[in-house]
Amino acid sequence: MSDTIIAVYAEGALYPSASNPQPVPTTITQLQTSGFNTLILGLFHIGRDYSISPPQITGDLYYNDTLVISKGTYVGDAAWPNLIDSIIGSGSGVTQICASIGGGGVMDYETIQNIYAANGNSFSGTNLMLSFQTFRSTFPAIDIIDLDCEETYDQPSFVAFCQMLIGLGFKITFCPYTYQDFWNGALKSLNTSNPGAVVWWNLQCYDGGYGNVPDTWAASIRSVVSGFNTNGFIVAGDWTNDTPSGVQTLMSSFSGQASVGGGFLWTLDNMIDGAGSMSAFAQAVTNGLG
Repeated sequence: MSDTIIAVYAEGALYPSASNPQPVPTTITQLQTSGFNTLILGLFHIGRDYSISPPQITGDLYYNDTLVISKGTYVGDAAWPNLIDSIIGSGSGVTQICASIGGGGVMDYETIQNIYAANGNSFSGTNLMLSFQTFRSTFPAIDIIDLDCEETYDQPSFVAFCQMLIGLGFKITFCPYTYQDFWNGALKSLNTSNPGAVVWWNLQCYDGGYGNVPDTWAASIRSVVSGFNTNGFIVAGDWTNDTPSGVQTLMSSFSGQASVGGGFLWTLDNMIDGAGSMSAFAQAVTNGLG
């Protein structure tokens, strides 16, 4: 990565809803001038027909709790695709948008594994593949999928899912906090089949990932993926439970590490709800990384 990534995850604050603390266009305007250059929309989930009531259509796509793509058709808020596309444009500091799948306490990767197994170890022709084909055409500004796998850790289905996304024109980021062997193995497989498709890792260094050090993870990558260049490959993460000064302190502890290509924060929504301004948090990441 040639440019430092200053990223922020966003949840419902960027989806049209009467429960938002302010209108989405207002949030977008603030984001565009905040100092963040990368937006990660979270969290997307995979529809499933088990362990949930009422049952969902397997392979449909939800944004948080809202159904947005069903059986290959976009069914979300009609204004949302244009709102997302408007984020990148003249005068905007945001230059790339990602979409994140998974998170803690969900069953998305178990569902992905089940779809893969039920379809003969393939995603070809599945409703899941159709959903992401529709997603790619509905949101042309989103060309990176972030994989936040925090359960199952089934490598064959995970790698195949990544390969499906890459085949649809997406780049990939990983969002790990533990299980280095899983993430390293997945990167090794993809670096063989699709070299360069995994563009960086969003390493969680807070909550369950507290104590993670980017250069330590980078050394682990190099021990498994021979010759892999980890310079600037890891984007270190913190959350808004820390004040901007706390974020700056954590980022400062990573400053100068060769593997660090930027920093991210979870979440934009909390910056609106009173944890502090977007610009203060973005500046904390920037100042901390030096």
